[in-house]
This record gives sequence, C-alpha cells and structure tokens, in this order.
Amino acid sequence: MKKTIRDIDVAGKRVLHHCDFNIKLRRDEKGNLVPVSDIRLKAYFPSIFYLLEKKAKIVFISYLERPGGKVVEDLRMRPIAKRLSQLINKEVVVLDDCIGPQVSQFINQMKPGEMVMLENTRFYPGEEADDDQFAGQLASNGDLMVEDAFGHCHRVHASTTGIPRHIPSVAGLYLEQEVDIFDQLMVSPQRPFILIIGGTKTSDKMGAFKKLANLADKILIGGAVANNFLKAKGINVGNSFMEEPFVDKANGEKIDPISLAKELITSYPNKIVLPVDLVASDNISNPLQLQLINLSQNQVIPDGWLFLDLGLQTISLYQQIIQSGQMIFWDGPLGKYEDEKFRAGTLKIAQTMAENKGTTVLAGGDTAAAAEQFDLVFKYTHVSIAGGAALEYLAGKKLPGIEALADK
Repeated sequence: MKKTIRDIDVAGKRVLHHCDFNIKLRRDEKGNLVPVSDIRLKAYFPSIFYLLEKKAKIVFISYLERPGGKVVEDLRMRPIAKRLSQLINKEVVVLDDCIGPQVSQFINQMKPGEMVMLENTRFYPGEEADDDQFAGQLASNGDLMVEDAFGHCHRVHASTTGIPRHIPSVAGLYLEQEVDIFDQLMVSPQRPFILIIGGTKTSDKMGAFKKLANLADKILIGGAVANNFLKAKGINVGNSFMEEPFVDKANGEKIDPISLAKELITSYPNKIVLPVDLVASDNISNPLQLQLINLSQNQVIPDGWLFLDLGLQTISLYQQIIQSGQMIFWDGPLGKYEDEKFRAGTLKIAQTMAENKGTTVLAGGDTAAAAEQFDLVFKYTHVSIAGGAALEYLAGKKLPGIEALADK
C-alpha cells in the first residue's frame, strides 16, 4: 500500500502536484491555442480542491507533447493554465520555466491556497533521461510531491521517478482511484463482467486483453479491432483497416493480429461476441454511399468498401449483454464516431453503459473523448485518461512511477 494525500500534512506546504496535462491544443476563432478537451483537467479536481481546502501551495508540474528537449513556443503550458483557471474560477499563475532562481523565488513567496503552473518539463532533455540533477532542481520547488499523473507512471522520467528520490512523494486522489478500480477489475470483478474492446489496434491492448479475457464473462468486439476477428473467421472485410503484424514488447515475438484473433476465438469461444451486421461505406474521408452488411445472412461487403460502424442488430445485441452486466470495462470506440454517419454504435453503447447501475469503467483517450462529446463522461463509475499506463497496469506490470512513492 502506498501513502496517499490523506496520509500527510499539506497545510502551508509547497506541493508539487504532478498531473498529466498532455492535452492536444487547437486554435480558436481568435487564433489562440486552447485545449481540445477538459477531461484531463477535471480528472484532478478532487486532489486540487482537497489541497486548496487544506491551504497548500499548489505547484502544477507536467509536460506537453514531444518538444525534444528544447523550447517550442506552441507547446508552452500557458493555454492549459488559462483553461484550468477558468474551470475552477481561481487564478493559476503560469511561469516561463520549471527550474531556476526566478521559479524558486516566485514559489517561495506564494501564500497558502495559491496556485502556479510550471513550464513544460520536456523543454529540458533531463526530463526524459531521468537526469538526477534535473530531478533535484524540480524537487527543490516543493516540500513534497503528490503523484496524480497515472498516465506518466509507466515512464522513467525526472518528474515521475526522479523527484521521489529527493522529496517525500505520495499518491493523489485520481491515481488512488485508478489503482483501486483496476485492482478490483483484476482481482474480484462483479459478475457478470463485460469487456468491450474497440479502437484500431490490438497490439497496445494485447497484455491487458489476455489478462482480462480470463476474467470476463463476455467480450464484445467492435471498431477496427473487429476486422481482425472477422478476417480470422474467413469473412471478407474489403478495404477496412487492418493492423500490420507487430512485435510483442514483452518477449520480442512477432505477432500477426489475425492469428492472434483466431487464437482468442479458439480460447474463448463462448465469451467473444462479434458483430452480426456492420455499416460499410465507399470512402472513409468523403463517404458518398453507405450500405448495411448483414453478416448473419452472409451478405458481402462491396469491393473497395470498408466497415465504419456497428449495425442495428449488433447494437441491440451488445446493449442486451451490457444491460445484464454488473461490471463493464470499455476501451476503444466502436466505429468512426467523429463522423455523425458512423456514430450510432459508439453513442448507443455509451448511453446504455451510462444507464447501467453497476460498476462502469472507460479507458483510453479516444473512448473518454467520445464520452465527453456525448456529454456522458460523469455518468460512469470511473473514466481513465491514462492510456498506455492503464494497459500496462492491467497487464500486470509494475509501474515505476507508483513503485517510487512512499509506502504506508
């Protein structure tokens, strides 16, 4: 068990609040950079408001994109700080560096309840190298660190594994919830336990998929991932997206996604549920024609077409299974939801899952973004924004960022 924010005294302390503010930015109508989504900001509200209530001095620390160890003007943290200020209706001052005497001087004169955002830590090469000198400079800005960036915890970075070598570090409330929910999924899921797998790739989900498949009662497959399973059953998928063979990072073995799908179908014949009908189109970027392909009646996709959404029969079938579930875990959209023509599958499943009174968990940035777009994000038990870290944790791997935290 790791210590959490509740196990320490934060009153009047300079608290480095490590968050995953790696949010894509866009230009608004005035040409200003703004976050495309608020979900990563809102995830840390419980810890932020706890720290404010306890009169801590909050020093936010994070990175943005991949600037390559140098300053990139469009990857500064200012838009993140501005939006966070708007959401919590309290000023978050932003500094133009994350280390150095001017940063230290500002932080040392902060009053309890004040907040500041440090600049992008990846502007320094020492961040990704877990350079101990850089980690020490970051750590000097705080009396302790609250680790909430679960999405960074699979990385060995100065801000993740380096700072805990220099100052006491504990888990934040968001990280605590991630770990508690995922531990429940892996150890004692409520039953029936329904697993929903979508998105485009199986390679980044494989370890978690295999571990959870053993525990699940039903596994619903959708999105581009379904194409591998359909192909494995000898069904023509036309020009639908197919993942290329990949190398399993765990053992270096080269894996063909179709062979993997065939293996999973063989291993879990009574668990895996595949689409019985799909919406196909002649073009992914400029679809002019749509057609419902009923696989259960052996209908065939036209040459050159591709599958982009679940059909109505499949949606109804998946809804019935989800309604029976007591615990549901969903990773990956079930179609090209960004286009209204192919949104029905992802939307209907998201709505049905939101109505379920059991434990409902969403994982992955695209899944969370879809739920946010549908205004459903607060209807679920937990929405994980962690991506790769969540999948590695669910695959049973120890995350170095969590291992570095203080034990109870």
